[in-house]
Amino acid sequence: LAFDELVLATGSAPWVPPIPGLHRDGVFAFRSLADMRAIRAAAWSATRAVVIGGGLLGLEAARGLRERGVEVTVVHLADRLMELQLDPLAARLLERRIRALGIHVLCGQRTEAVTADGVALADGTELPADLVVFATGIRPEVGLARDAGLEVERGVLVDDNLRTSAPGVWAVGECAEHRGTVYGLWAPVLEQARAAGAAIAGRPNAFHGAVPATTLKVAGIDLFCAGAAAEPDPLAEEVIVLDSRRERYRKLVLRDGALAGATLLGDIADARRLRALIASGEAVPEELLATGTGAGDAPADHLVCSCQVVSRSDITSAIQDGAATLAQVSARTGAATGCGGCRPDVEALLEA
Repeated sequence: LAFDELVLATGSAPWVPPIPGLHRDGVFAFRSLADMRAIRAAAWSATRAVVIGGGLLGLEAARGLRERGVEVTVVHLADRLMELQLDPLAARLLERRIRALGIHVLCGQRTEAVTADGVALADGTELPADLVVFATGIRPEVGLARDAGLEVERGVLVDDNLRTSAPGVWAVGECAEHRGTVYGLWAPVLEQARAAGAAIAGRPNAFHGAVPATTLKVAGIDLFCAGAAAEPDPLAEEVIVLDSRRERYRKLVLRDGALAGATLLGDIADARRLRALIASGEAVPEELLATGTGAGDAPADHLVCSCQVVSRSDITSAIQDGAATLAQVSARTGAATGCGGCRPDVEALLEA
C-alpha cells in the first residue's frame, strides 16, 4: 500500500506480570471490550475473585464484579491504592470507601503465582478464587515501528507535531512516546490526534503535553485527580482541607502561585475549574485558597465528562435547548464521546 502520510495508532496491550498459572481457566486481563465481556460471562458462575492491581482500572473492575455478587479482593503491589495519583492520606480515605463497598484490599503485596485454587502471594498467603483479573498496566504496541526502523524506546518517539523519526510517518495514542511520556488516558490521546491531524492537513498545531486528569468511575465514590499531587514537593505549597468524618478531602498543590496539582475526594464540584487552572498556569483565585471551596462555582456545575471537560450545566443547557437523546447531547457537548464512563450520568440527567 503506497502512502503520502502514514499514522501509526497501534495502541497498547495489557501488561501482565510473568508469573506461573496465567493460562489456567478463569484468568483474564482487563483492557478491551472483549475482555470485559469474557469477565462478565465468567462472573455469573464465580463466587470469589481476585483483582491484581489497585489503580483506576482495577478498582473499576472490582466494583463491577462486586455488583454482580462476587466476593472480591484487590491485591496491589504498591503501599497504597492509586499511588500515581494519590498521596497517602487520600489513598487511605479511598481505601475506606472501597472497603465500605464490600471489597477487600491488600496493599504492599506481590503476586507470586496463579494456582489451581486461586492466587499465591509472596508472603505465603493464598487467596481462593475462581476468577482472577489482571489490571496491571499497559505495554505500547511498537513491534511494527521497531521492525520498520523507527526510533523506539518505551513507545514510538514523536516530536511536538507527533512526527516520528521517519519522514511522512506519525504516531498518536498509547503507542506514542512524547517527551518521555506515554499517555494512557482518552483526553491527552484526543489532543494528540487533533494536533497530528492539523499538521497533516497543513495547519500545524503542536502538542506540548497534557495535564494528567482522572475521575474514578465507581458508583458511590467521587474522586478527581489532576496534575502532580501524589508525591511531596519541597518547592511547592499545599492547601489541604480534610473532613474524615464525611470522608472528604481536598488538596491543592501550588508552585510559584500557579496550580500544579489537585485532589478532590467526596466533593468534585470544582474539578472543571481546577483542571482549567492547571492547564492555563494562571494564578489561583484567592477564594480557592482561603476557604478551600470554590465560592463562584455552584454545586450543580460539577464535572460530568472528564475526557471532554463537560460540566453538568453544559449538559442541562443542551437538554433545555432541545437535545432529547444521548446522541443529541453528545453531538452538542461532546459528553460520553470519550471513554464512555459518564454515559450513565448523562442518561440520568436526561431522565431527570
